[in-house]
Formats: sequence, C-alpha cells, structure tokens
Amino acid sequence: MKIIGVDFTSAPGRDKKIVVAECRYARKELSVVKLTGFADWPAYELWLGSNDEWVGGFDFPFGLPRRFIDRQGWSGTWPKMIASCVAGGKEAFVEAGMRAFMSAGSVADKHRRTDRVAGSHSPLKTKTNPPVGRMFYEGAWRLLTHRIRVPRMNETASSKIAVEAYPGYFARAIGIHHYKNDKLASAGRNREARRDILRALHSGHHPLDLKVRMRDSLRDIILADASGDALDSILCAVTAAWAEKQPRFGIPADVDVCEGWIVGAREP
Repeated sequence: MKIIGVDFTSAPGRDKKIVVAECRYARKELSVVKLTGFADWPAYELWLGSNDEWVGGFDFPFGLPRRFIDRQGWSGTWPKMIASCVAGGKEAFVEAGMRAFMSAGSVADKHRRTDRVAGSHSPLKTKTNPPVGRMFYEGAWRLLTHRIRVPRMNETASSKIAVEAYPGYFARAIGIHHYKNDKLASAGRNREARRDILRALHSGHHPLDLKVRMRDSLRDIILADASGDALDSILCAVTAAWAEKQPRFGIPADVDVCEGWIVGAREP
C-alpha cells in the first residue's frame, strides 16, 4: 500500500517547501521510497490532484474549535464549514481567528478537543509562529476542492485518503521534545535527537509499533535537515500507516466532524 506523509507550510517557497514522503507499507514495515519538495501552490496542487491511490498524514489542522464555528454561523457539515470560511476570504479569517484567539476566555474557546489531548497549537493562531490557522486555511480547502476523502469529515469516493497528523505529538510520545529549528547552541543536541527518533522508528520501539526502513542517503538527508521538515514528513507517514489499520482510521466515534481529530492522539 502507498503511504504518504506531508509536512505542510502555509507559504511554500524555495527556502520552505511542502515536503512529501512517499512510502510503501507491508507487514508492519514502512519503506521510505523518496522525499519530494513543492516550492509553490501549482506544483503541490498538481500532485494533490493527480490520479493516484494513497493514505496520507497531513501536518495541519483539518478543523476549527466548535465554539468559534458556531459564533461565525458556519455550523453544518465539514464541507459547508470550509466553504463558508473560504467565502469570506483569507484575510477576514486571519483577523477573526486571531481576534478570537486573543480574547478567548477559556481553553475550549480557542482549542479543539483534539488539541487539548495532543497539546497542539490552536488553529485560530494566525499571526504568531507557528501560524497554524493559516495552515488550516490553505490546507483544508485544497483537500475539499480536490475531493480527497477525509474520514468522518468528507466521505468522498476518492482513492486518496487524508488524515490529520501531528509529528510533534508523535515525537514526544517517543520521548523527544526538541529536534529541529537548530541554533548554534542546540544544533548538536537536535541532530542527536533526530538520530534517536530515527533509531526508534527503525526498531519499531514506539507507540505506533511499526518499523521504518530507508536508504542511508535518505537517512543522511533527514539528519542534516535542521528544519526537521524531512523528519516530520516521515512521522506523518508513520501516523498514516498506523491509521490505515485502525477502525475508523483511529478517529473517535464521537468526534465533532467540523473539529476533526489528530490521528494517534489518545485521551486519558
């Protein structure tokens, strides 16, 4: 089975690409075939719309907090919510999202249920780093436009299936908290942390319990990538491979279909 992992960015360019890991999965072993970088939206959309079949983990929020959705009057199905959001334009969403984030009176006002479980950033955060709200906006409507199947949220007939992944949550589950965005003082430690993650993936000694194989040349690229984007794409692919074998792709039966769920996030 073809598995992909997508390390996403809301503003792809030469220095910050969308990185896609293409893998093959069989008998609890994931083989990394190649890494591809997309430096602009047309290239990414051409790939997303290609005639292919895969299960993919995408590193951006698929939904928004329920309380924010209701305040905007966007209630309904996920496709309708996304269409309503995009109809107002990106800048309107950026302003409304950040305003709601800054004025939130409680955690539930600015975080989805899955964010509270996984410790992820609020998808209303649009003007501070990381701008995950912008990632939601740029990522979600493209999944909708290309009719990608999003389990529980957009059940199309597509042979391309997307689940939400969060590599930071996966890395913490392995026991690693800092492994990217190297600075001079932390470069050596972060490189060793990336090596430790790769060792855990190679051995299969991690919560998702599958082994990852890759060529030495790819391993060297991942170790040398101080941004962590290449490694994050691999972590997203492992998440997708695990999800493909789970009932409902590992998504809780009672999930809010406009909020979505980070696959692999487990409530206490």
